[in-house]
Amino acid sequence: MTSCNCDIVNANVVTLDDRWTRIPDGFIRIRHGRIDAIGSMADFVSGAAPVYDVRGFFVFPGLINTHTHSFQTLTRGIGEGLGVWDWFSQAIDRVVGHLSVDDARVAGQVTALEAIMSGTTTVVDYNYPHPQPGMAEATIAGMREVGVRTILARGIIDAGSVHADIIQSSADEIAACRSLAERFHRTDVDRVRVWFAPYTIFSTSPKSLVAASELAREFDSGVTIHATTPSTLDAARELFGSSDIAYEESIGFLGPRTLLVHCTHPSAMDLESIARSGCSISHNPISNAYLGEGLAPLVDMREHGITVSLGSDGPASNNNQDMLQVMKVTGLLHKLEHRDPAIIMARDIVWMATRGGATSLGWGDDLGSIEIGKLADLFVLNPWLPNSVSFSDPYSLLVFSATQENVTDVFVQGEAVLTARQPTGVPLHATLLRAQHASRTLLQRSGIEVR
Repeated sequence: MTSCNCDIVNANVVTLDDRWTRIPDGFIRIRHGRIDAIGSMADFVSGAAPVYDVRGFFVFPGLINTHTHSFQTLTRGIGEGLGVWDWFSQAIDRVVGHLSVDDARVAGQVTALEAIMSGTTTVVDYNYPHPQPGMAEATIAGMREVGVRTILARGIIDAGSVHADIIQSSADEIAACRSLAERFHRTDVDRVRVWFAPYTIFSTSPKSLVAASELAREFDSGVTIHATTPSTLDAARELFGSSDIAYEESIGFLGPRTLLVHCTHPSAMDLESIARSGCSISHNPISNAYLGEGLAPLVDMREHGITVSLGSDGPASNNNQDMLQVMKVTGLLHKLEHRDPAIIMARDIVWMATRGGATSLGWGDDLGSIEIGKLADLFVLNPWLPNSVSFSDPYSLLVFSATQENVTDVFVQGEAVLTARQPTGVPLHATLLRAQHASRTLLQRSGIEVR
């Protein structure tokens, strides 16, 4: 990877700062991984650092994917057409117990490659299958080899009957979470963080829910959980006689460190509790649609003052991790649901994918916008392609026109991890071949027919 000192020049800079500042012919000076200066090219003074001339191209802050499952890069397309409970048993449970450490590493690489090649610089991997020791560690290694900023949310599954092959004891799960945080949290110049991820209200014990929150406070980290979906609501009513949000609030699980995922069916009281507690929400519209789970009430969430970010979810229910697609589908579905093309606009969606993601992760002081002093996580977008030419508004261009082909260069903490659409950390073709082989052998081990 290249030096974390460089100058990006002749750029159309879209800062996403509080004033929505744009610099049509500007420069960004990066020193020691941070943004040292931004301004008009009329004020640029060349130095000794490498120069990236992106004349005619846009520069945006890196997108932030607040929810995926990297291992599912090896299970794309499994279980199409199944409802969520059948999907759990046939698309996930038949596979997770057969995952290997090598699978975790190559899946982490592919997740990171898909991220940077679609302009994403930070990924939250909700990493829950641990049939062998070292799975989370291998995932971190794979993602960092590519160079994406990584939050490894270590899953906790210690109860219930779903994912029976990977249920561990509460003590073992919490010990593994602690060990991982002690070794990896805020390592690699703070490009790796460890969070804690109780899987659901029906697969994580109350004891472990509380323990996860305590670990998040101890390590100045966060917790994330799948919430207010049809399956979690049904289970919560059966187990606790309330919604999952109401129960989680009663045990002190909700708070500013908590990132709730999906939230397709929150009640008015649930939304009030989420807003009151300061939780954030990861909106995953493609996955929710793929599984027929419903559409989250995004407009209501935002009206309650809840910070909403965007996530792809795993490739077994998406079937990719492309945040450009997530942004477009977010806009289309909510315009359609409300039959109002102005109910949410492109700049709102870009905010959720950048500033919203950074705020949800407690990283807003360093990520989410191009501002002096912030970390240099950003990407370059070429608008001079048939799908995007005749552009005007940069936010609409990014949300409704751009595809991966428009993304040319990506920087994470000032290091170029994608240059001219080629990753700098791992060989692209060889990595994809290894992933395809790993997928086929995993499915064969799992007894799933490979065509």
